[in-house]
Amino acid sequence: MAKKSQNCKIVAVWIIAIVFVMPMFFKTNSIIRDVAAKKEYHIEQIGNYVTLIGDSISEQSQAELRDILPGVDLEAVGGIRFYDRNEFGDGGYARLKKHAMRDLVAFLLGSNGGVTEEQLEEVYNYVGPKRKLILMTVYRGNMYDKTLIWNDRITNFAKRHDNIYLMDWFSENVNDEKKYLIRDRLHPNEMGRKHFAEMVRRTAIKALDLTK
Repeated sequence: MAKKSQNCKIVAVWIIAIVFVMPMFFKTNSIIRDVAAKKEYHIEQIGNYVTLIGDSISEQSQAELRDILPGVDLEAVGGIRFYDRNEFGDGGYARLKKHAMRDLVAFLLGSNGGVTEEQLEEVYNYVGPKRKLILMTVYRGNMYDKTLIWNDRITNFAKRHDNIYLMDWFSENVNDEKKYLIRDRLHPNEMGRKHFAEMVRRTAIKALDLTK
């Protein structure tokens, strides 16, 4: 009878271990793995985490971007499109594929011919869900109605993905074109180049959670 009672106690101990202790053990291990997997970023090295692909706006702001994001992997070519090849060469998507993407991809295109839903999807799938992606709204004063359509598409796409961060260049210019743009209503002036670079940096800080 005593032996039977002892066996029951052993079984009870095992049940308690399985029901209460083991889940806590696996949960703790999971937390440890998550902490270990989370990368630690340093704001003074922020440029080292960024791959930036851009058109003439980024090209003309290169000095400011490199100054404010030292170490950034940057390719910017005037006139190129978001996706398709044109007379200025490969589109942004083909150019991105030649880079070893860093943890944050700033894909700052769309001013030259806009973007389709399919193109957004393809770029997003290539960047992948484990990286952060910055997209921008575009401003082109002489093609205002078209930019509204393009920006609506970009904004709605960004809202559907937690790892996409939207840089709203359109809103910075729509009420006062002369503040940041030259007379062509597209390219940045001196103040605009500095402001554009600062916007990229602020968005990168948010994406990499360096605000704390």
